[in-house]
Amino acid sequence: MAIGRIIFGLKNDDSNGRVTDPPLRNRYGQVCDLPTTNHPMKIIMHIDFNSFFASVEQQANPFLRGKPIAVAGKGRNNMDGKPQDVSALRYERSIVTTASREAKKLGIKTAMSTIEAKQMIPNLEIIPGDPRKYAEITKRFLAILRRYADSVEQFSADEAFADVTCAAQDYFGAVMLAQLIRDDVAKECGAYCTASIGIGPNKLIAKLAGESVKPSGLTVVRPEEVEAFVLTRELQDICGIGPRTAAHLKELGIESTAKLRETPRSTLVHHFKSYGHFLYNASRGLGPDEVQYERVPEKSIGHSYTFPYDLETDIELQTNLLALCDKVAWRLRKGNFVGSVVSVYVRYHGFSGNGAHRKISVPISDGLELYKNAWTILQEIRDVHAPVRLLGVSLSSLVRMHAPSSLFRKDQKTAETIQALDTLQTRYGAGIWQRASTLKTVMLERIGGWHYDHELSESRSKIAS
Repeated sequence: MAIGRIIFGLKNDDSNGRVTDPPLRNRYGQVCDLPTTNHPMKIIMHIDFNSFFASVEQQANPFLRGKPIAVAGKGRNNMDGKPQDVSALRYERSIVTTASREAKKLGIKTAMSTIEAKQMIPNLEIIPGDPRKYAEITKRFLAILRRYADSVEQFSADEAFADVTCAAQDYFGAVMLAQLIRDDVAKECGAYCTASIGIGPNKLIAKLAGESVKPSGLTVVRPEEVEAFVLTRELQDICGIGPRTAAHLKELGIESTAKLRETPRSTLVHHFKSYGHFLYNASRGLGPDEVQYERVPEKSIGHSYTFPYDLETDIELQTNLLALCDKVAWRLRKGNFVGSVVSVYVRYHGFSGNGAHRKISVPISDGLELYKNAWTILQEIRDVHAPVRLLGVSLSSLVRMHAPSSLFRKDQKTAETIQALDTLQTRYGAGIWQRASTLKTVMLERIGGWHYDHELSESRSKIAS
């Protein structure tokens, strides 16, 4: 078979004066030689660990293997990296972030409350999560992908996209790479850490393919198979169509991908605005194929937390909200961000909730200023008769810059104090200081937000090592 190069980009003149295209190159500048008779599309791979947190725990502890286990939403350390007495931890108010394969077969599902899970399976073992352990496995996993792929984009703690167009050269080569990746994952992460892999011409199809066969599936969807494959999937199988969007589609009489494909673009745009274009394209298997190996800039920074008991008094709400605001502010300053839109969310004992946001005139990165604005919003939206189960606060409309300086000496002294405290946190870890009013607040690491909490204490780990 004649070997040529895929045609992309701007036109060039070759030595014979003919107009040609520059060769396709990967991010390392290597030229990709591909069969000219094949498709002019990229080859994208989606890799997703099976029951990630639970599998990592079973790999680390042989006594958990073969048993139904669930990893709870709270970890064994608090957000500042201080260890807690695991035997004293209670998980009645936590949720299942991941269930092992054995537990899933018995009906345990992600996001189920631990109380409900224990009622279903009395012998279910609830394991306190260990975000640092998961972060290490994720680090190894991404290193393996970068070993084989042209570029890698981390999608979550346990899944990633890989552009293998150059490395694989065709779909047969992509399957071979998938097997090599699986072998290396088993060797370097452990045999219990298995993954499902999907291969397709874009990220939407690769993810859809990877999630179609679990656990440990390997599904290949070639370009000519895309339209037929999409019709075999449920609407909510498509990444980007959640319960609310599916419910809205159902109101319009659209309950299948086939019906969605028959719906005119104009109708979808009328009901879903710009999101209608995505729905129209997704029903045809069209999606982005650009794997972004650089980190996407932060759009907002925030924290939310489910408390071990319901908060009923203003003092309880104020101290815990202030503690959350300080953690958000520390992450803002670490990234040299300031923000001007404050958002607050509250959830009550009965799982109902509401939220609101407000734009402020001067961008901030100070925890106390964030707290003052957040408390004002919370007072406006809170149902004073309902105990609070969860609080969340975030700052958006981010700009990468230091907080604006003030002409007032008091504000200048506050800024100097914050800078000094940040220096201590950078050197010794996020738990090196705490406001006296928040000393009684203890917030355990959330397994679902492992990377944020891990960042809070990673500097301490570096010092210790």
